[in-house]
Amino acid sequence: MLGKRSIFGASILFFLGTTLNHLNAQSLEYTNETIYLSEVLAHTSENEGKDLHLIGWLLNTSNLSISEKHSLNLGLMLTHGGEPSANIVGDLQTFSNIEAGFLYGFYEMYYQYYTDDFWLKFGQQDLNTDFFVSENALLFTHSSFGIDPVATINMPAPTYPVVGAALTTGIRLNDKLDLKLGVFDGQFAVPRDNFLTVNWDLPNDQGLLYLVEPEFRLFRDRLIQKVGFFHHSGQFTNRETQNTTRGLSAFYLVSDLLISKKDEKTVNLFFQFNSSTKVVSDLNYYYGLGLRLSNYIGKKTNEIGLALGHARLNNEFLSVRSKYNLKSETIIEINYKQEISDWLSLQPYFHWIGMNQIIDNQKNPIIIALRAYIKF
Repeated sequence: MLGKRSIFGASILFFLGTTLNHLNAQSLEYTNETIYLSEVLAHTSENEGKDLHLIGWLLNTSNLSISEKHSLNLGLMLTHGGEPSANIVGDLQTFSNIEAGFLYGFYEMYYQYYTDDFWLKFGQQDLNTDFFVSENALLFTHSSFGIDPVATINMPAPTYPVVGAALTTGIRLNDKLDLKLGVFDGQFAVPRDNFLTVNWDLPNDQGLLYLVEPEFRLFRDRLIQKVGFFHHSGQFTNRETQNTTRGLSAFYLVSDLLISKKDEKTVNLFFQFNSSTKVVSDLNYYYGLGLRLSNYIGKKTNEIGLALGHARLNNEFLSVRSKYNLKSETIIEINYKQEISDWLSLQPYFHWIGMNQIIDNQKNPIIIALRAYIKF
C-alpha cells in the first residue's frame, strides 16, 4: 500500500502530467531572479552574547510559464548569520524578519494556474505569501508586521524559513470582493542538518491548517480590508487541564488604508489584529498599526515607516508564565528605505522592544541596523 507521502506526490505528478500533455512546448517561457537581503545590526540587550551581527537571506526563484495560464515555480534559498533574537536578546516576536541562522535548500515549490479572476497553487508553499499580508506593512523589518505572532507562536505555521505542502486558491467574486482559501500541512518541513527538505508527508496526528480570507475593496479602493479565519486540526495542550486536545482556531483582521495621494507621494496606514482559542494558546491576542510615507524625500523612490506592535500572553496559565516570563511585549519600529539604484536599496531601522516581564525585569533592548536589498 502507498504511504500518504507517496499518494500526495503521485497526485501532483498525475495532475501536472495531464495538464502538460495538453500544452504546446513552443509556449514555454523561463525566468530566473536572485535577491539578497543582508543586514548589520547591533543591540543593547544585557544578556550574554555578541553585540554586533551580520545576517542575510539569499533567494533564487525560477518560473517556467507554460502558455499564459500555467507555471511551475521553484525557490532555492540560503540564510546565514546567528540568531540574536532567539539566542541573545530573547524577545518574543523575533525582531528581524530574515533571522534564521544557517539554513540552505528548498523554499517554495509549486504549480500555479492563473486567470484574471482565479488562481490555484498546488505544492510546497509559504503561508505568508498569500495570507495575512498587509501591503503597507511589507516596508517593515520586524517579524510581526509580516505575519502576526498569534499565528506563528501558537501553532506550527508553515512560513519562512520552513514551509509546507498546500493547496491554495483565490477567486475574484466581483470588483469589490476577492476570496482566498487554503489547506496546509499541519506541520512545516523540519530542517535536516540545516538542510531545508521537500516534505509532503501528511500524518493524521499533525492535522491540517484551513484558512479563509475574504478581501474587501471599499471607499473607491482606498481601504483594503481582509477578514480572515483559520483552524488547525492538530493536537494541542489544554492550558487549564494539561490534557491533549484537538483544534486551535483564530480570527484576524488586516487593513490597508490610503490616506492621501499626490503625484508619487502617498500616505498609508495599516492595522492588524489576531485573537486565538485561549485555552490552547500561549498568546491571547496581537495588534499592530503603522504609518508609511512614500517619496517625500528626493527624486528616487523612498519610504519612511513608523509602526507599533503589541502581543498579550495568556500568563494566567502557569505553563505560559514559566515558559516566557512575560505578561506582554510591545515593539516600536522606525525605518527609512532609500533606492540607491535599480539593483540596490538601503534601509536603516530602529526597534525598541518593551518586555513586560513577570519577574527579573531587564532593561528594554534597542536594535539599530542597516539592511541592504540587492537584486542580481
